[in-house]
Amino acid sequence: MKALLTLAAVLILAGCSTQSDDLPYPLMISEEGLGSIHPSTPFEEVNTRLSGFTFDKFSQITPEHPESIYQIKRGKNVIAQISSDSSGKKISSILIISPLVKNKYRQGIGDILTPRADLICKNTACHYANEPSVLYTLNPNGQTVREITFSRL
Repeated sequence: MKALLTLAAVLILAGCSTQSDDLPYPLMISEEGLGSIHPSTPFEEVNTRLSGFTFDKFSQITPEHPESIYQIKRGKNVIAQISSDSSGKKISSILIISPLVKNKYRQGIGDILTPRADLICKNTACHYANEPSVLYTLNPNGQTVREITFSRL
């Protein structure tokens, strides 16, 4: 009986640590940006805008395009990557990595984009008419979202 109770406790605890528990609060990608990170947020302030997350900063220097990248993480899981423009002062793009980040229609990576009148698609790239800065790249063999990128450039 004791072994059965221990097994039940382990299963309950394992069920409580689902991936949806990885975020301290829901994060939404929209035409306004990612949560409290907006296009007008100075790049150096990105790491102060979301509490409960860690930020790793990387530099990528190529002759054509020097940039800095903030990786937003929750525990070991990467949630998103934010890239600077070549000046290092402004946000160039936000790449969503985690299926936990959703849009206002509750769609994210791995989800199917529901056909709507305002959904505009060309090949595997789609965006909503009212949110042209949020681009959804679909898997070629289906309608599931493979990547979400925010960019106003």
